[in-house]
Amino acid sequence: MTFRDPLFFRLMQQFTGNEAGTGGLVTFKDSNWLLSVVLPHQPHFIDQPDDIRVCWGYGLFPNKPGNHVHKKMAECTGGEILTELCSHLRFDVHAPYILESAICIPCMMPYITSQFMPRSKGDRPPVVPRGSNNLAFIGQFCEIPEDVVFTVEYSVRSAQTAVYSLLKLDKKISPIYKGHHDMSVLLNSFKAMLK
Repeated sequence: MTFRDPLFFRLMQQFTGNEAGTGGLVTFKDSNWLLSVVLPHQPHFIDQPDDIRVCWGYGLFPNKPGNHVHKKMAECTGGEILTELCSHLRFDVHAPYILESAICIPCMMPYITSQFMPRSKGDRPPVVPRGSNNLAFIGQFCEIPEDVVFTVEYSVRSAQTAVYSLLKLDKKISPIYKGHHDMSVLLNSFKAMLK
């Protein structure tokens, strides 16, 4: 979504309490589409004009009718998807102006969240299979213990593992950030629960 006016971003920042680029996905658990949206840090693109804001979102159930726009998400225009989003956010009063100053281009990406499908140990191959001297798997569909898919770091780490292992290089792989052991993260989480 591209916005020529900062209104949507201002309203989202008031809704979440987070400046763009500091919060995670906002997921509407009651959305028939299981709609999510995120505001990345601005500018997001090189040479992005100061008065333009961009963000993205997705729905995991595009073949169900929306709660407010009673069509399948897969059959909706960008404006209809943005209308559904504004309705979940209760931005109804501002929706006409937001829609007038925005461009929302829907696209189907059927495999984008396939990493999150239920799985079992062994569904993904290790980066370098046991006994392999010239084959490795990189990207999102190999197994790196204790890491989380859907990040650039995961793909980089898999490539580092492959190259360093197969070429027998004595180099360290980028460490995995373990936020669940970071005391400041735990403290902030506890504070958020008390609000």
